[in-house]
Order: sequence, then C-alpha cells, then structure tokens
Amino acid sequence: MEGAAEDGEIAGFPELTGARLPADTARSELPTDGVPIRLAATVMLVDDRPDLHVLALRRTDASTFVAGHTLFPGGAVDDGDLDRRWVDLVVTPKVEPPALVDPLALRLAAVRETIEEVGIALGVERGDRSDELVARRIDLETNRVTLLDLATASIAGGGPKFDLSVLYPVARWVTPMAETKRYDTAFFLALCPSGVEPVVDGREAVHAEWCRPADALARWEAGELTMVSPTVSMFQCLATYSTATEVLAAAVKPGQARQASVLDETSDLVRFEGDVDFEGPGRRLTLGWVWLESGSVA
Repeated sequence: MEGAAEDGEIAGFPELTGARLPADTARSELPTDGVPIRLAATVMLVDDRPDLHVLALRRTDASTFVAGHTLFPGGAVDDGDLDRRWVDLVVTPKVEPPALVDPLALRLAAVRETIEEVGIALGVERGDRSDELVARRIDLETNRVTLLDLATASIAGGGPKFDLSVLYPVARWVTPMAETKRYDTAFFLALCPSGVEPVVDGREAVHAEWCRPADALARWEAGELTMVSPTVSMFQCLATYSTATEVLAAAVKPGQARQASVLDETSDLVRFEGDVDFEGPGRRLTLGWVWLESGSVA
C-alpha cells in the first residue's frame, strides 16, 4: 500500500477516499463548498435504569435540518454563549481537548439547548435554581431572556457558579459538504441529574425516550429510527459499556482521537481505524473524530 494516493484515495488506504485530518483541524482548514460552518454542541445524557440508558429525542418533521431524525439534545452556539462575561460565572475544566474550538461557548450551548429541548438543567444543583431555569425554557428558546441573564441574577442572589465540568467532551463531527447547513459539533457526555425526567418542548423536539444503545441501533437497522452517522457512531460507542459509571469513567480519561469512515451517512455502521472493515470499496473518511475508548462489552 505504499506510494502516492490517486484520485482522492488515502495514502496507505487505496480503497478509502476523503480527507485525512487531525481532530484539532481548524474550521478554516476544513473542506468547504462555500456553506458556512457554525459551531454547535450536543449532549448524550446517560443514566443507569438499571443498566446504561441514553436519552434520545426525535426532531420535528418541520425542522430545516435532520427533520424527523433521532438524535441527542443540542443545537448551534448563539451570541449569548460567546459572551465573555460568562468567564466569571462558571466553573470549567483546567484542560480541554484541542479539538474543541471554543470550549466555553460549546459547553454553554450544550447546557442551554438541553434546558430548552428536554427541560433538564445541567451544572446546577437540583432545586429552586434548576426549577427556575426549566420554568423559563420557552423564554430562553424564544430569546425573551438569555441564559446569561438568569445566571447573573442567580449568582447575584447568592447562588453558586454554573459547574460546566459535568460535561465530558468525547467527539467532534462536522457536517459533510453538499448540505444546505453545516455544523462543527462537539459531542458531550453527562450524567442525568437524579430524579428528573425529560419533557420535550414540542417545537424542536417532539419525542424523548431513554433507550439502551444496542436497542437503538437495532431499531435503526430495522428501519424504525432515522439517524445520521454521528448519532450512529455514538450509539455504537455507548453500546460497548454496561453502566453509566463505566462510560463516564472512560470519558474522564480520553483516548486517541480516531477518524471515522462510512459508506454513506444514513444506513451504514461507522468504522474506525483498526476495525477490520475500516477501509474497503466505496468507503470514505468523514469529518468525524471520536476519542471515547470502546468498553468491554462485546
């Protein structure tokens, strides 16, 4: 397999096409077709019920992006997430993966979108403060108030800072070219706060459920669920763990980022370098990197 690649093939992988890039590739260096690439974040909420379950939701059919798809709570970074006043209002990890372009904004977007879409507040103790955030979810979603406004008022009243270290980054996926919208999305893992249940907003999310990762994959393979490769890849990774404790322990100690390959975006299992069928006829590299190590479940 030595020698130069031809016609877009990858050197060393002659049947594999696409761009071989490191996980920390700057957005300005990503393949482009002129469609702007926006920052976004999504959260995989996990819980033991009694074994590992992850919260999945279904996007409304009226959505202009991945309509009707099963995915995780999340959305694009907005101007409020980029406000530098947040620095004094949050607790963040001392070290962030280099693949995260703007880690603070991404973490804030993840928290905000989870409140808006499924009514679950991360990074705050359950009680009056979290209840207030969830009670204002429609105001947040319709921009009548910002999360910064609510956090500022809460902390001024003696409340603690938002603890954003409860979110663990495990992957980065960039929408492929030829789509009308493109996102550079950070995937976070977080333990669901005790005693809370999701309530969808009915606007962006129309259904939410706790599911075993392996069961979600089986339903997707049976055609019961519609998912794109980033979501599929995360269910594949989670399916190798038995409990939320195990997968969160793995997320704390990230492994080497692995770039993914696919046959297509919607109907094929994702493969990573080292997998038997990582390369092959028709397979191409994605703009997706995962650094969550696989668990011990076969």
